[in-house]
Amino acid sequence: MSVLSLTTDTPQTSSHDSSHMVAMDGGMMFWAGLSFGTASFVQYLVLSGHIALIHPAMMGLLWMGATVAFVLFGFVLKVGSDRLLLQQPAVRRFRSVWGSLILGAFVVIAALMIMMAKFGLGANAAFVVSPITLSVYGIGWRVAALMTGKRWPNLLSLGCFAGAVALACLAGRPEQSLAYTAALIVFTILPGLSLLLRQNAN
Repeated sequence: MSVLSLTTDTPQTSSHDSSHMVAMDGGMMFWAGLSFGTASFVQYLVLSGHIALIHPAMMGLLWMGATVAFVLFGFVLKVGSDRLLLQQPAVRRFRSVWGSLILGAFVVIAALMIMMAKFGLGANAAFVVSPITLSVYGIGWRVAALMTGKRWPNLLSLGCFAGAVALACLAGRPEQSLAYTAALIVFTILPGLSLLLRQNAN
């Protein structure tokens, strides 16, 4: 079985030394996008008045459920990811980088929400989540470009950064959640699914 190698644009050597290859696993991106994109879409339906929650605390439970689903399918079970590919040291490093970025995003968001609640701004805390997380995805794709030598992750990175600014401009409006869902489809679900399909095709 061949490894999904995403190397620099220079020709590969005949030795196929795995130490010179960096492979991307799209599992974390796909499950992050699917889990949080679904939660964001439901949040849009609630904020826009299309559906009503039994209790406001259910919104927090919704995002907690999305987090659990992401950790379970993306980290623990690694659903969809090629098991042989996951054994490659380069892939483990790639996943570690993305995992560290996502963990960092959780910490930053939690710290901001605590501070906003302390200063009486808790009602607006939810609107800071999407610009921050999309910025983190942009950093992740930029790091992916540097690790692999490929150019296409740079395009996703730029798109994430531009999208983060657009989401910030939509703060306070239900449409921000809908726009965030669309951004996750474009910048995490589709590229993550593409990588997963390429893994399983080799």
